[in-house]
Amino acid sequence: MKPTHVHLPEPIHPPWAERQSEAMPFGERIGIAISRAQRWEFWPAWLYYLPIIAKILSLGIQHRSATVFTAANPGIRTGGLVGEAKSETLVPLAAHAPDLVASFALLPQGTLTQRERVAQAFVEAHGLPCVLKPNVGQRGRGVYIARSVQAIRDYLSKFTGELILQRYVGGEEFGVFIAAHPGTDGCEILSIVNKAFPSVMGDGRTPLRQLILADERARLVAPSLFHRWSGKLDEVIPKGKALQLVDIGAHCRGSLFLDASSLASPELVAQMRRLTSAVPGFHFGRIDLRVPDAHALQAGQGIQVLEINGVGAESAHIYHPDTPLMVGYQAMFRQWELAFEIGAHNARQGAKQTRVSVLLKGFLKDLRAGKRWF
Repeated sequence: MKPTHVHLPEPIHPPWAERQSEAMPFGERIGIAISRAQRWEFWPAWLYYLPIIAKILSLGIQHRSATVFTAANPGIRTGGLVGEAKSETLVPLAAHAPDLVASFALLPQGTLTQRERVAQAFVEAHGLPCVLKPNVGQRGRGVYIARSVQAIRDYLSKFTGELILQRYVGGEEFGVFIAAHPGTDGCEILSIVNKAFPSVMGDGRTPLRQLILADERARLVAPSLFHRWSGKLDEVIPKGKALQLVDIGAHCRGSLFLDASSLASPELVAQMRRLTSAVPGFHFGRIDLRVPDAHALQAGQGIQVLEINGVGAESAHIYHPDTPLMVGYQAMFRQWELAFEIGAHNARQGAKQTRVSVLLKGFLKDLRAGKRWF
């Protein structure tokens, strides 16, 4: 019998609130740090990416252009490496293949009253919960599931930049990385990742704090979970009830990434090709989507796209627990080889490349933006 899920009341502190100090034994903190160091998926990005950067530099020499890969997606700013807006791909997808995308609205900068009016109309049309996220953002930054009108107001009052308000879609979340070779009908699936959400099982006696620390996976991201559930950590989960700890499909937010590449099928390829046809200038990247279940994904049915990521995305199946480090690097090396090949093809057809100086400015701007988002 499948366990039933219980949802504790929404955490007292929203994710953008100042982090609450939650006591954790020193020994536990050291143990978590050691466990994370032993799993390369939790290494700092700068450390893991050193060989990948070296590979990118060598490919730049080989192709006689350091940034030709940015031409892989001529319809997306910088090819989708940094600074691109989600609306650049969601808007054309909604126009040409509306059945493939989760309904959304763009909330431009403006007065709080104006933005609340747009949000209210969206909620009346699509209901709650709904998803709020920055139009320009990466790695799940700033993504928030609002379960009340008041939560939406609080988010809008805190963040004044351009936002996406999107219908919440249930089911299972996947990331499908594709390479649609320009000038052909070919579309290759490089990676499929199932974004699973860790949960803990209640026993009617143990408080949430201890359930998190006792779970092999959850304890690795215990600090972020302690923040998310601050104020609820001493509550006891009823026996036989499972509590989902994470609701955002981002590895850095605690989601578990599982290799689902076996789900690739002709039916899914056909839908991915249809998607690339609906979004002019998109050839290479990861489509984050939700479907009712894995069988629906394999059949290419019930697909609801959440967002489309360009060359800056990763073949995220490599983060499957215990994947050998060299297997991860091999997948990333091949991904970048294809990015350069597709970009070089498009550049020969007249597609523009982004200058190194523009990319550097984009990265600096992104770093500053990261300090404003949770």
